[in-house]
Amino acid sequence: MKNLYLLLLLLGSYSYAQEFKTYDWQAKPKIHQLNDSEKDNSSIAILKRHIVEYFMPTDSEEPKIYETEHTITRVLDDKGIAQNNTVYVPMYGVNEVIDIKARAISSSGKVTVLNKDNIKEVKNVEEYGDFKIFALEGVEKNSEIEVLYTVEKEYDIYGSQVLQSGQPIRHAEFLFITGDLNSNVKAYRTDATFEDVVIDGKNAKKLVIENIPAMQEEEYSTPKANNIEVVYQCFPAGQNITQDMFWTNVSNNIGRKVFNTETSPLLMEDIQKITKGETDLSNFQKANRIDNFVKTNFSVIKNNNEELSNLNYALQNRTASDFGILKVYASYLSALNVPYEIVITANRFQLKFDPEFFVPGMLREFMIYLPTEKKYIAPDRVEYRLGEAPFNILGNKGLFIRSDNSHYFQKIGQIDSNYSHIQRNMEISFPDDFDHVNIKQEQDFTGHWSATNRAVLTFSGEQGKEDFKDYLTGSGIEDKEIISYDLKNEDLNQEEYNIPFTVNSEINSGSLLEEAGDSYIFQVGKVIGTQSELYQETERVNPIEMTYPNQYDYTINVKIPDGYTVEGLNSLKLDKSYKVDGEKIAKFESNYKLNGNDLVITIQEFYKVNEFDLSRYEDFRNVINAASDFNKAAILIKATE
Repeated sequence: MKNLYLLLLLLGSYSYAQEFKTYDWQAKPKIHQLNDSEKDNSSIAILKRHIVEYFMPTDSEEPKIYETEHTITRVLDDKGIAQNNTVYVPMYGVNEVIDIKARAISSSGKVTVLNKDNIKEVKNVEEYGDFKIFALEGVEKNSEIEVLYTVEKEYDIYGSQVLQSGQPIRHAEFLFITGDLNSNVKAYRTDATFEDVVIDGKNAKKLVIENIPAMQEEEYSTPKANNIEVVYQCFPAGQNITQDMFWTNVSNNIGRKVFNTETSPLLMEDIQKITKGETDLSNFQKANRIDNFVKTNFSVIKNNNEELSNLNYALQNRTASDFGILKVYASYLSALNVPYEIVITANRFQLKFDPEFFVPGMLREFMIYLPTEKKYIAPDRVEYRLGEAPFNILGNKGLFIRSDNSHYFQKIGQIDSNYSHIQRNMEISFPDDFDHVNIKQEQDFTGHWSATNRAVLTFSGEQGKEDFKDYLTGSGIEDKEIISYDLKNEDLNQEEYNIPFTVNSEINSGSLLEEAGDSYIFQVGKVIGTQSELYQETERVNPIEMTYPNQYDYTINVKIPDGYTVEGLNSLKLDKSYKVDGEKIAKFESNYKLNGNDLVITIQEFYKVNEFDLSRYEDFRNVINAASDFNKAAILIKATE
């Protein structure tokens, strides 16, 4: 009986064993062999294994979470050593560090083990929170760094783990151990799927991905949001929560706190200031005046202090949190009977919003949507006024909450197809001695362009304003002399929708001309300013995302002096486009007409959407590069005698 009891006890202990207690690295490590393509990198992750275990103790109704990270990284040069030799172990939500160990294995097989006395704790590293940090000794070129640690974390239903980084990963694993608890797990941006496995008698799911490429920083992309990532949910025993239940809970909680705002004497005083006693204002005028009033009089503080979310406190002190300022807007809109909805989403450069899998980290950005006007208010973006959604949100999906607390999901698209536009008219002439070029320029900026321009001028110091003046009068033009410079509609507060930010200027520049005997080479392409280009030879990794849809329309009138003709005009003719179902959704087209002494150059460039098909990258970059090619265009102004 004693033996039987002992056997049952051992079996019971084994069935509830935790994976991290038996998981370990190899006792005698060996350096891994690399293939030729792997040797071209500064470093490569041989292994990245992450284990998340929800463990239900017998003495608690709440699971414990243990996370284990095991990595082996080969470093091949000084850059690889610098990027990997300092190891950071995140401490966010950590109750206890179970163990941290690391070692360096040289190419000859020498092993140098981490001295744990060298582990330091650093607070709030670059706003990412607290970390344990250490550097390994014995790391040299062509050696491997192996790190293995386990932490116990605070219980949380949700979690996520990024499985891609700036270096290639040969073998990645994510192991999700939940036993009999209800759970969900999902992987993004990979074709690999989870396999059901049993670990120490407990149900688990395992994801294996081979040969993950390094994530590249590429223009017209959102690399951080494009990483391969796993998100998961795990509930206490007896709970089985659907995704719709999560979203409904959010919409009810937010709706009750925002739509049921109370009135106060302070509120009504502000309403009088906003309306100025006018009773025939349209919904747009009311909302736009509210937006101007709040952004002129209130400050938004990134702080979790509950007081900052209290409406009366915010109205009295003109200070609020992100959520508090939302309640301020809601109270004004309600008082003026302007229909509105609440939108919650994420910065698309950081996260892609997924309506099919609830993770609280996606709920980071608040907006207000006016369904009757089809326009947005961004409460915490002081540079924006009532119009389209800010560019860092545009294109992401969002949770829309109605006044009855019901909700729906919708992609946050650009409603006004011509919202962001630059209209530029230039008059270019030359003095008799051809010692410089004179450029008179009128520019109108709308949409995201005007919002950014106004913000730069409002919040920059003197040097910043001088730098921006240089940009607005012709970026990339050397030895420029600014003769005149005048701005209109530069104030952040605007009463009408999408009023242009206007710049009128005149400059002289000698660098645009080059003598060629009795003729002159005019670098006419440079007058449109520095242009982006996509001439890289490496294979594109990221999907294509513009910052926002936009359009440019330029008219350049070059006055050819009497006694001269012009040659080399073919460089001014370019026509590249990206079509979908026969319709151009991106284009760069330039052309010219010669009317006597007037050379009139016209340019139209546009991007009607902000997302383009990666499989048609060549078509997209041909349009981008056409603008860069025009920037290099030159013509010959030749004497006729």
